[in-house]
Amino acid sequence: MKNNNNLFPGIILISVGLYFLLRQFNISFPFSDTVFTWPSILVVIGIVLAFQGFSNRDDTKMFSGSVLLGLGVFFHGAHTFSSWGYHWGYFTLIISIAFFMKYFVHKKDGLTPAIVLLIISGFALYSDKVFSWLNNLTSSFDLIWPIALVVVGIYVLFFKKR
Repeated sequence: MKNNNNLFPGIILISVGLYFLLRQFNISFPFSDTVFTWPSILVVIGIVLAFQGFSNRDDTKMFSGSVLLGLGVFFHGAHTFSSWGYHWGYFTLIISIAFFMKYFVHKKDGLTPAIVLLIISGFALYSDKVFSWLNNLTSSFDLIWPIALVVVGIYVLFFKKR
């Protein structure tokens, strides 16, 4: 059986060679300006490392591959779509997903930081909606709390047993 250690460098060399060969013959295909960018390198390396980590049950390669794949997808989206913004919550989300992938390989560590980072990411990405919701909740509470104080005061004065 062949050793899989040469798989990653072989795929990279073949891909780079085909890219430059196609450029020499002026052969292009649709979306080549989007596909052949530096985030694509992150995506390819991330896919290869994640695949090796999954097939070899290596949580370190799975974590590294997931981070590189996530960063590649993030930067592709940021460079391709104008509505995709740079927000720090995306980076914690990528690391959270990488910890989840690490946990799924061995089922022993990585779950707690994954959940904590996922909560931080959700709060960061949706903080404007959370604060708006809390503001609406407290504004409706502003109407109710004086009535609640009066009711509790009446209960304490007249109905509470000594």
